[in-house]
Parts: sequence; C-alpha cells; structure tokens
Amino acid sequence: MKMQTAWIDRNQLLDAGVDFTSAELVSVLAVSRTGSIAVQAPLVSFWLVVRGSADLEAREGRFHLRAGEWVVLESDSRPTVYASRSSLVLGVAMPQAMRQRIRQFTHLDLHTGRGQLDRGEIRQCLRLWRQTGLFGKSGRPMASDEVNPLVPLLRHVCNVQYDFRRMIDHCPGRSMRRKSQVFDRMQRARLFLEGNVDRNVRLAELAELSNVSTWYFTKIFHALYGEGPQAMAARLRLGQAARLLGDTTLSVSEIGAVCGFENNCSFSRAFRERYGTPPSLYRLKARSVTTDSAQLRGSEGKAALAFGT
Repeated sequence: MKMQTAWIDRNQLLDAGVDFTSAELVSVLAVSRTGSIAVQAPLVSFWLVVRGSADLEAREGRFHLRAGEWVVLESDSRPTVYASRSSLVLGVAMPQAMRQRIRQFTHLDLHTGRGQLDRGEIRQCLRLWRQTGLFGKSGRPMASDEVNPLVPLLRHVCNVQYDFRRMIDHCPGRSMRRKSQVFDRMQRARLFLEGNVDRNVRLAELAELSNVSTWYFTKIFHALYGEGPQAMAARLRLGQAARLLGDTTLSVSEIGAVCGFENNCSFSRAFRERYGTPPSLYRLKARSVTTDSAQLRGSEGKAALAFGT
C-alpha cells in the first residue's frame, strides 16, 4: 500500500487523472479557500467538509455540503469539489481495487452514501488527516514513504458509516458481500435523488443506475428506506423548496420551477399537502422565526455586555 498527499488552496486546481490510478495508491487530499479538485480517473472517493461549505458535482448530481457533512462516491462518479472562500474539505481517493482491500487492513467496508458528523468526530478526523503529513504539503501530489498513519485514517473513514450496518442486514442476499453490493446500489440511487432535486427523476433512470429491473429496484428500495423512490423524490424536492423559501428571495413560482414542478398550481398543491400551509404563508412564518431568533441573540449580547460578561 502506498500513499500520496495533496493540499489544494487559494484558487489552485488539481486534476486527479491517470497518475492516481495505481492499484496500491491511496491519495489523502485537502481543498481549501476556493481551491478545487477534479477527479478525472475512476476513483472511489470520500469527502468531508470540516469548515465552511463546498459544492460537489458528480454523476449523481449536484450537492451543497455544509460543515460536518460527508459523502462517499463510486469510482465512475468523477466528482469535482469546489471549496468556498473560508472552507476546508478533506478527502480520500483510491482505485476500486484498493477499496476491496480496505477490509484486509481495517476489517471494515466502505459504502456509498452520505451522512453527518458531530464536532467531536470532525476533530478526530482532522487529527488523523494531520498525522499523514498532509498539512505540510501544498499545491500538488506528494509521495509519502510513511504509510502507517493511513490505516487508522481508513478505519475512521469506514467507522463514520456505523449507521449503515443495521441497514445492510435488511438487504437481500445469501452472503454479507452480496448484501453490501445491493445496499451500495440503493444508496447510489438515493444519492441520485438528492443530487437532482431540480427535476422529476424517472424510475427507469434509477433502475438503470442500479443495474436491476424497475420492479426489483422499487421493491428493495421501499423495503430498505420505508418509502418508495417516487415518494422520496417528492419529499426531497419539497424539502429543497422549503429551504429556498426561507433562505432566498426567489418568487414562489420560481422556486417551484427550480424544484422541477411543471407549474405553480401543482407546486402549491403538493407543498400544502406536505407542510399543511401554502408556500407563501410558509415563507412568512420562516422569516418571522428567523427575525425573532436574530432579535433574541441581539438581546442576549446586549445583556452580556451590560453585566460585563
């Protein structure tokens, strides 16, 4: 097993191409302050936002990741990661063959999916990344003769997926390997739904992405997540609409179009069914809560100053 590190900072761009495809090579990466990494080679990758936010574009769609959020992508995802102005994003990229060997070193598996870490877990990740010597390098990949820190880092990356283990048991298959394969396919379909909340995803697209029949895909997806793919797609799109109503100045009709609804009537009807209120009233309530919270924080700050704390 070999390791290389790269820290891409301040408008630098790293193209992860054929030089990253050695079967024994694991790349430990960081992207910060408007830096970006484009993974051109077929590499499995793990990304964690430590600070700020980042935008990620891949075959599964577009994702806006905030601090603490992580994602694992398949080897043909070919992601491009863009760090915002004050962000730090950590990554690990490796060929598929190395992914299959991780179990030999860590006795754990790495699965496709997305999740969230708390502050303590983020600090632990940052400490393990530092131990690889990553933060002493910058700008381009640097080979490392010291690979001992890589094993605890890979073990921690796998361990952040502890919530997945009980879900894998619900997947069909006679062996744990087969169950894991089915789980990864369903997880990728779920990522595809999350990355395409701007349109109505066809069921056939998801089945083709998972390389199974539409009937089989629908059956397994519902058994694993407790709702069908179309119901989840609608929920995710309406959730995105709710966020946009609270965070942007886009009109209700514009938000409906951005979230893939054919017209304003269908959007308003679906939103009311989901949240029990029309989009316009939801926006007023969301802004009222935001204003009240800001005023409360301001009052607390004035009280602290008054008492000299």
